[in-house]
Amino acid sequence: MRNVLKTVIMIEKSNKKNIVACIIVAVFVFGFMSFITTEEKGNLVKERTGDYQSVSSALYKFQIKDASEGGDGSGLYKNLVRQQRVISTQRMSVRMGIPDLYLETSLELADLRDAAFKMEGYKDVVMYLPSKTENELQRIYYQHLEKEGKFASQEPLSYFQFLGYLFGLIGSLWFIFISIYSCGILIEEFQHTSLIKGYPVSFGKYVMAKCSSSMLMTGMFILLLFICSLPLIFYHGLGDPFYPVAVYSGSIEVYSMIKYIGISVLYMILIALFAILLSVILNMLLKNMYLTMFVQLFFYISPYLFPSMMSLVPFNPINYLNFSRILNGETLDLAKPAALQASDGLLVIGVCIVVMLVIVKAFFTAGKLKKV
Repeated sequence: MRNVLKTVIMIEKSNKKNIVACIIVAVFVFGFMSFITTEEKGNLVKERTGDYQSVSSALYKFQIKDASEGGDGSGLYKNLVRQQRVISTQRMSVRMGIPDLYLETSLELADLRDAAFKMEGYKDVVMYLPSKTENELQRIYYQHLEKEGKFASQEPLSYFQFLGYLFGLIGSLWFIFISIYSCGILIEEFQHTSLIKGYPVSFGKYVMAKCSSSMLMTGMFILLLFICSLPLIFYHGLGDPFYPVAVYSGSIEVYSMIKYIGISVLYMILIALFAILLSVILNMLLKNMYLTMFVQLFFYISPYLFPSMMSLVPFNPINYLNFSRILNGETLDLAKPAALQASDGLLVIGVCIVVMLVIVKAFFTAGKLKKV
């Protein structure tokens, strides 16, 4: 098996597909750096200005009324006016460099939004305001900052903060990338079985070697994300590896940045192995690279096409392929909320990997190659 793996790795080293994939990963990282710079990610004044404009858009739904305590404006109207004032105070506190005031007003804003959710007419302005889950994530985040005495503003291009942003985005793209990368993993072998008939090993061992080789390349892609981000240390510093990140994991809690990155990497490894094994099985059944890719992408988008299925079948591995969505608690805001947990996702995908490995070992043998 070791000799087969060495042979396969030697072949894969010169494969143009792997070189192109590495270039795509590197370009993606540097492109994301440029995006963060251009969009001024982490600029609290700009972010609060966006919130102010959203509340202003919500207020346009109302006729101009008296928002004073005894005025004729509705409770929701008065609430939105107060939100606007609090956001203005937030912007002022950032410009004046008063972090304690910023945290105080951030928590006040979360309370106002929480009250607005229960008011009559909220559904008419829901599109302009954060969801209940987003608001609760922000509340827990700011409470933790206040407790730890940390600032809400961090250099977005410092090493660890950038990796946090990067893995948050990659969580929604990783399965797609690996599916495209691996969709033709055994197409040549299944279309031309004579290619492997002369090998001195069983086809099952050859398949395992191919899967292992693809996983090594996947490890290289993940390592490349860290390597390409290293120049940020020299220009923007290391950042805070223990900076808090609010996530949903059965309940809303706070992870350190390094824990968030670690869980993301673990998800990426398991999702990559899941996608590679799925490609092998679909290659056997369909014998077509493009059909394999189409089926995998359909699996990925099915939770978006049929969101109610997420609550009906919560232990479906497909629900967890976009792990950023799980950690952000987005599934809690569906018409039929699905309280999916990150720990459950790791377990479900892991069990599916074991099942697929059993299938591969059971069917992909030299003797059964002729049948497929």
